[in-house]
Amino acid sequence: MTPAPVRVLSFNVRYDTDDDGPDAWPHRRDAVISLLRYHRPDVVCLQEPLNHQLDAVREALDDFAWVAVSRTGGEDVTGVTNEYVPVGYDTTRFSLEDDETFWLSETPEQPASVGWDADLPRILSRATLTEDDSGERFHVASIHLDRKGETARVEGARTACDRLGELDGPVVLAGDCNSTPGSAPYEVFTDSFDDARDVAELGHHGPEKTMHEFSGDPTERIDYVFVRDCDVRIHATLPDHTDRGYPSDHFPVVADVIPT
Repeated sequence: MTPAPVRVLSFNVRYDTDDDGPDAWPHRRDAVISLLRYHRPDVVCLQEPLNHQLDAVREALDDFAWVAVSRTGGEDVTGVTNEYVPVGYDTTRFSLEDDETFWLSETPEQPASVGWDADLPRILSRATLTEDDSGERFHVASIHLDRKGETARVEGARTACDRLGELDGPVVLAGDCNSTPGSAPYEVFTDSFDDARDVAELGHHGPEKTMHEFSGDPTERIDYVFVRDCDVRIHATLPDHTDRGYPSDHFPVVADVIPT
């Protein structure tokens, strides 16, 4: 009997800032929650939520538990918003075996550390999950690479792959990599992982690109699901739209994966 796929959804929800005007979080909150409920993920990897944004999602997805540490790690860092890259999982299907958060820097265990030429602290959060019915175990990680630092993106990708490479068993790595296919960071990831879009049995659904800046017209593909030791059933980019606009400046990406 073929195991049921695990639907992994990765979504940069855009941090809450008044600068976004009609696209600021209060106008998008319900659309983000509606999208997450409608697509029924088993595991969610988010990027950029602030405390209150994550709290709103937590409250709405009441069967989910979360691995969530802010990028400041509780440190008071001037001028740095307290963003997260949380991993949420359906507690009616999975149990948490282990978790960690580390910094994408030369000192990964140092909270709020900034690596190389990065503009801000960047982190990876990882959950090791066990499926309650089958006992199958796999790892899921959420990542957000730096926007400005070219070296930081490459070295951050290398740090992530090195650390995740130490784990036994299937791994899913999802997030906003601020890097396009063929770039140096992408090549680092695909030396260790498969791009889920490229290996999906039933192919890809939706737009190829993911970053659209609230326009609905995406210009770059920078959001990914990568897999190791997983089959992929189908991969999609979700261009969901509401009467009030788009839930975020990124389209979410989703993959139905089967850890092997």
